[in-house]
Amino acid sequence: MRTLRAAVGLLVASLVVLAVAGAAVTGAGRAAVAAAQRDLDQQVLPARQTATDLATAYVDQESGQRGYLLTGDPEFLEPYERGRTATLELQRRLADLLDDDAAGSGLVAAVRSAGSSWHDETAEPGIAARRQGPLTPAELDAVTREGKVRFDALRAQLAALQAHTAVLTADQLRAIGRAQTAANAVAVLAAVLALAVAVAVVPLGRRLLTRPLDRLLDDVRAVAAGDHDRTIAAGGPRELASIAEAVDRMRAAVVAHSRDRAAVEHELALRQEHDRMAADLHDLTIQRVFGVGLRLTALARRHPEVAGAVRPLVQQTDRIIGELRTVIFNLSRSESGDTLRARVIDVADESARVLGFTPSLEFSGAVDTLASDTAGAEVLAALREALSNTARHASATAAAISLATRDGSLSLTVTDNGVGVRPDAPAGNGLANLRARAERLGGTVDIGPGPDGSGTTVRWRIPAGAP
Repeated sequence: MRTLRAAVGLLVASLVVLAVAGAAVTGAGRAAVAAAQRDLDQQVLPARQTATDLATAYVDQESGQRGYLLTGDPEFLEPYERGRTATLELQRRLADLLDDDAAGSGLVAAVRSAGSSWHDETAEPGIAARRQGPLTPAELDAVTREGKVRFDALRAQLAALQAHTAVLTADQLRAIGRAQTAANAVAVLAAVLALAVAVAVVPLGRRLLTRPLDRLLDDVRAVAAGDHDRTIAAGGPRELASIAEAVDRMRAAVVAHSRDRAAVEHELALRQEHDRMAADLHDLTIQRVFGVGLRLTALARRHPEVAGAVRPLVQQTDRIIGELRTVIFNLSRSESGDTLRARVIDVADESARVLGFTPSLEFSGAVDTLASDTAGAEVLAALREALSNTARHASATAAAISLATRDGSLSLTVTDNGVGVRPDAPAGNGLANLRARAERLGGTVDIGPGPDGSGTTVRWRIPAGAP
């Protein structure tokens, strides 16, 4: 019963099966009662009544025969003849009614034999003798005694037949009672089972439908009230579980959308702040540093004796302005991240995981406008290769990246403070890849020590307009 449809189908099928089985068994019980009642009405009771009528018919014969012997009046022969005709018909009917009853058929045969013996041996000879004339007392007494003996034997057989039909009647009534009791018991059992199933529907319905539905509603209400991180549990029948899963996917999508929106809004706010900071740096700080540099230059011109001391300060202001411009470029890189500057910054950020530090960056010139897509892709590949070599071989603790456009060329310089390039070190695939990329675009690669003689400097240069 993993689905609500299966559970409802099982319950309905159970009720239908119980109803059909109960109706069938009850119908069978009622049919048995009806059959027993029919046998009682059409066979047993008629047999009992016929046995009684047969005894009455024989008594009528015996009374008529005895009256005719005593009086000689022919009117006494009328009940005798009528009873004789009735006994023949009643015996035939009894034989038909008790055809399936061996004991009853035997008793009917015994009654017929005893009746024939009384009729043939006593009744008919006595009537024939009386028709010849009055009987002497001795003859009448002899005929009467013999007739009584034979009729008593017939009466005993008739009593046995009546007793047998009474037993049949009692047995049939008991059978009817048992069938009726069984039918009633089956009807009660079917009703009890139906009631049990109906009662079982309540907890089963609560377990399969009410409780999972309540849990689903509680979760949905909690999410609707603001608890967006609450997972909507999928339980219960498959239909409710599918609804819960669908709603939970909707919740997750809404949460993800809300978080993305919040992240975008945060990023937008950061970018706006970056833009403001970049504008402030450009409009205020750089101008002030530039002004300081101009004053120092003017001071050196007016006082040649201090020019040697002032010149390093002017160079320092130039470097500060370059670094500030690099910061401005970093702050104001495009939102889409598709410019060469932005992608170089991303590569530098990514390399921090393997280097253990973040390289410094410096941009000079219009690198975004002068570099083509192909050249930009090669610059990024060369930068990754150079940083990878630094991470694998240099054991450096700092590195600097410079991307500049000068004299119609695009120049990438990567400098580190590592162990440098050993003269006897075998040429690896990394340096060969760098040279191949530069030569493919008509450029060059120079690899040597850093400006102070330590570390390594990779100078990778291609024409700025290289396709």
